[in-house]
Amino acid sequence: MYGEEEEMKFLDYKDKLEEHGYLVSKETVTTRLGDVLAGFDPYGDYWCSDSKVQEILLEPVKVRARTKKGYFKKDDPSTPENEAWVKK
Repeated sequence: MYGEEEEMKFLDYKDKLEEHGYLVSKETVTTRLGDVLAGFDPYGDYWCSDSKVQEILLEPVKVRARTKKGYFKKDDPSTPENEAWVKK
């Protein structure tokens, strides 16, 4: 579902999911009442039973770009693209 080279991590989407009232853990996404809306199956794939959660999980996550040494890259103001952020 998500792509073999990348692993789904609910915590990457925690802020966005919590804005919509969901509770997020490493392994599940639930409602405040405890209904499980997304989780992992025994084979490592994730499943989702809520369309809004699925929509959020399909959005690309932006993270700070890093150099080979692990330092944050800075934005070059002379270009229109922001090099400091990349899609994960």
